[in-house]
Amino acid sequence: IMPRRTVHEVTVQDVQKRRNPNKHYVYIIKVSWSDGSTEVIFRRYSKFFDLQMELLDKFPVEGGQKDPKRRIIPFLPGKILFRRSHIRDVAMKRLRPINEYCRALIQLPVYISQCEEVRVFFETRPEDLNPPKDATMSVISPGDSISADPLLLDQYVAVTDYEKQESSEISLHVGQTVEVIEKNESGWWFVSSDEAQGWVPATCLEAQDDPDDFSLPGEEEERYTVIYPYSARDQDEIDLESGMTVEVIQKNLEGWWKIRYQGQEGWAPASYLKKADILSQKLAAGVAGHASTNELDGFPKQQSQAKESRGDREQKDKGFSPFTRQRPPPRRDLSIPRGQNLPKPPTPPQVEEEFYTIADFQTTIPDGISFQAGVKVEVRQT
Repeated sequence: IMPRRTVHEVTVQDVQKRRNPNKHYVYIIKVSWSDGSTEVIFRRYSKFFDLQMELLDKFPVEGGQKDPKRRIIPFLPGKILFRRSHIRDVAMKRLRPINEYCRALIQLPVYISQCEEVRVFFETRPEDLNPPKDATMSVISPGDSISADPLLLDQYVAVTDYEKQESSEISLHVGQTVEVIEKNESGWWFVSSDEAQGWVPATCLEAQDDPDDFSLPGEEEERYTVIYPYSARDQDEIDLESGMTVEVIQKNLEGWWKIRYQGQEGWAPASYLKKADILSQKLAAGVAGHASTNELDGFPKQQSQAKESRGDREQKDKGFSPFTRQRPPPRRDLSIPRGQNLPKPPTPPQVEEEFYTIADFQTTIPDGISFQAGVKVEVRQT
């Protein structure tokens, strides 16, 4: 039996932009393995975040949850600076800290640095070898001009309260403004707020300028295969059984798609479906497998305690977040149109700066202020 290869060295080399509908940045990572092989992989920041949460949950002592002084797991670079952040600027500022994080991670004791979660994270995935044909790439280097294509993160407002249920999630309150870093088809979005960053249900959010900005392009009546069973909880939903082939007739980014099966139409969790032709290819290659049929119907705690199935392993290898695998997000009330009673985001506080006058000034307008040289003033608006 050949020994399992282990991660030998990791170097985060650059940042790359993928011009897909979500316009996200990925980090280019060179991974050297114990067998002498070298591979290049691409990872979003949210994937580092998921890995960190998995490690902190698996190693609470080493993560400092019981005693901060005993923490040995490195800290992940912090949250995005709020107030309409530029995606590119944030990605570039994180480049060096993420490289230091990866290097520190693989220098930890073997039971952490070579655990399954770390090994799977750094393994090459299909999208690393065959990026989508519609995704063009442009490499960003530290010396590039900051003004080059400064994409802004989308801002959304919470329209319902949400209490987080996992360590990787954040809670929301009505009227709270967040910046969306990543939109996932599962209906879980990775966001940044003033206090924290993490995953939230897209159904709790609305765009201030475009309340209906949740559409997802797709061909008409695409065929998908059910990979997890699901028991309908509302009259407009459909029961699912593993292996069923359904037609998806309406897709969105809220995590619930409208499907048709044997003449019946209804809603189903998007994360429980996989495109039929892709799944068939994986089955033919002997890679895919069906998940356990007992622990997946919306109960993440039971799922995490169950033995990992081949289906779960396949999803982990593809880099899905835990939320894609564990449970669908709460459904939105379809009887309430989007944009109705949308809370206004709070006005950001004005920043006051202190200056000293360098010359006398006599105002000539009614609402002006006269002053002498050498007086300290506060500038409240520029």
